[in-house]
Amino acid sequence: MPGSVCPEGGKAMALPSLHLNEIPDEGLSLSHEVQPEELALDPGDAQVRGALSLTVKIAKAGAAVGVVGVLSGTFVRQCVRCLKEYDDHAEVPFEADYRSDQAASRHLAPGRAAGRSEGGVSGELGAEPERDDEPYVMTGDRLDLAEMLREHVILATPMQPLCREDCPGLCPVCGRDRNEGPCGCPQERRESPFAVLKHIIEAKGERR
Repeated sequence: MPGSVCPEGGKAMALPSLHLNEIPDEGLSLSHEVQPEELALDPGDAQVRGALSLTVKIAKAGAAVGVVGVLSGTFVRQCVRCLKEYDDHAEVPFEADYRSDQAASRHLAPGRAAGRSEGGVSGELGAEPERDDEPYVMTGDRLDLAEMLREHVILATPMQPLCREDCPGLCPVCGRDRNEGPCGCPQERRESPFAVLKHIIEAKGERR
């Protein structure tokens, strides 16, 4: 069987690459160790520390395949407040449908399918992650998870990563990391959001 495939609980060093005919009617439950380079992640997409852990269930319905699972690992983020890098252990749930390229070619453009899935099988697998309704196309009726997993990793990357929720960030005066303690610089007094309204009212009173 092409690719490195093992039953649930086992470990492998490569993503599964399965032909449609190699997926049994009862489906598969797989566990894999995924190297970041297998997902072709650019540094701007996400930075990963070590390998990722993949668990996936695969079910077949005719020329369609549904996959659902979780990709987990340690991601390296940069805090938007203090600018320090920190490790973030995250779990990325995924759910997607695949179509045979022969079936897709009759209805859809080549590559990533443009239409929405009709009667997809992935919803039958019991998980409820954020769903991607656009099916992927299996090239040569072969299931390749790399593109789909890469997209889910990118979508799960926080827009405003924080090393912790109450990170005080850098001092705007001296630039010291306030996580390391107070710097002694005078802090700017923040006006109430109603201060602008107060100034307008006072200005109108002076003109009368």
